[in-house]
Amino acid sequence: MRIEPLFTEAEIEARIRELSSRIYRDYADSPLTILCIAEGAIRFVDALAAAIEARGLESERLTVRARRTEQTALRPVQVDAFDAESLDDRDVLVVDDIADEGSTLRAVIELISLAEPRSVRTAVLVDKRENRTEALDLDYVGFEIESGWVIGYGMDVEGEYRDLDWIGVLRDDRF
Repeated sequence: MRIEPLFTEAEIEARIRELSSRIYRDYADSPLTILCIAEGAIRFVDALAAAIEARGLESERLTVRARRTEQTALRPVQVDAFDAESLDDRDVLVVDDIADEGSTLRAVIELISLAEPRSVRTAVLVDKRENRTEALDLDYVGFEIESGWVIGYGMDVEGEYRDLDWIGVLRDDRF
């Protein structure tokens, strides 16, 4: 097993500043609700929200646990105890660490849309299209990669590598 470094901490920080600038321009006139949907996205959400708030945009952070599981009403995605109606008439930014298959993001977006928010946009740190099964229009993307098991900056494999300050790809026959 080996790790192939992809993006340094400095590159990640610079990209988050760029994304925060775009988000600020898009939402400058209204408060933003940032919805973190994965444990691996917490670090990205914290950095992105801090960069947005440093520009003067008010935001509220919410966390919901959404994960792939057995077949449920939201296809193979389960969203834990979340009151989507609390997002009525709000601008919502759904944030995930990685867009892979797309099923988790798609299910959360569908759930939020039932609440009649003013707007729903998405932000992901990494867009990996190798296994994409759902059509997704991602609004804010940190980095695009072709393939591989992505680790670091919150993303893990079996609980390992989440604390890395950079992003890499795990090269192993199992992944």
